Amino acid sequence: MNVKEFTEQFQSLSREDQMAVLRQVMPKFCESMMGDPKDVREIFSLLTEDCGEQMANMVSVMGMMMGRKGGGCCG
Repeated sequence: MNVKEFTEQFQSLSREDQMAVLRQVMPKFCESMMGDPKDVREIFSLLTEDCGEQMANMVSVMGMMMGRKGGGCCG
């Protein structure tokens, strides 16, 4: 399956099924991303820029809750 096919099939799933897929793939995805600082910046960029302002605000709040200044990955 290529990226386009996967994307189309993922988007056709119900919200609950999309969350089930994410729960299965995110642990391995995060594990592989955390090994390289460039990859970490890329994922935060995806979450804070490509996903929109609401996601950027959530990431900032999560950073503050974890004892950081907020502002995404570099705040």
